[in-house]
Amino acid sequence: MKIIAHRGDSAAHAENTPAAWTAAFEKGAFAIEADIRFSVDGVGICSHDPTLQRLFGRTDRADALSFKELSSLSTDNSDRVSTFADVLAYAAAGKPVLLDLKDESPEGLKRLWADIERAVPEALRHLVIAGCHTMEATEFFAAKGDVTVLGFIPSPDVALEFHRGGASLIRLWESDVTHERVAALKAAGAEVWVTTGHGTTGRTVGDTDAASLTALAGAGIDGVLINDVSLTKSILEALQ
Repeated sequence: MKIIAHRGDSAAHAENTPAAWTAAFEKGAFAIEADIRFSVDGVGICSHDPTLQRLFGRTDRADALSFKELSSLSTDNSDRVSTFADVLAYAAAGKPVLLDLKDESPEGLKRLWADIERAVPEALRHLVIAGCHTMEATEFFAAKGDVTVLGFIPSPDVALEFHRGGASLIRLWESDVTHERVAALKAAGAEVWVTTGHGTTGRTVGDTDAASLTALAGAGIDGVLINDVSLTKSILEALQ
């Protein structure tokens, strides 16, 4: 299974930061994941939540502040808000990046594509994986032809619809994995990735263990989004 570092190597570093992304690749991740939003003045920034509470302890919405205001913030460890350009630099250097798109408005999609075109050479754009939550976003990026499209599907019931709409990768939650569901997606030609934890697992999103990864491997999962790259790599190597 491919290892996709959920918000980077977030078990060891502040999420959505260059330190977390670089560490993930150094530890053997196949790809990194990042959450993409926009500041009020249209600069792509990395923040999972609508507010800045998680990293900076503030209740402000990220999209209500200018990039200048956002870039003035820092954590106790001196981490600052990362930009979409920071993430795209990895793709431009030949490393796969999965984008969890938090703004799929028509204007947001146009901004995302403009930034990708500007930052990543055409020959490397397949390394940019547009993680889409809506059919509109899926079809938008599929029509571009250059990038890879992943469906962050709202329900397993629409997985095949997203695949037909252009998502060559489908993301399932771990608790939604069944052998039959995975087999049907793979028979249709989709690659299936799973975010571990959450739901009925009793684990935090992105957390995993040997039993979880063994079961996912048995179900034929192609990739896992996880928080701890070193732990996941060691477990998967033991399963070989």
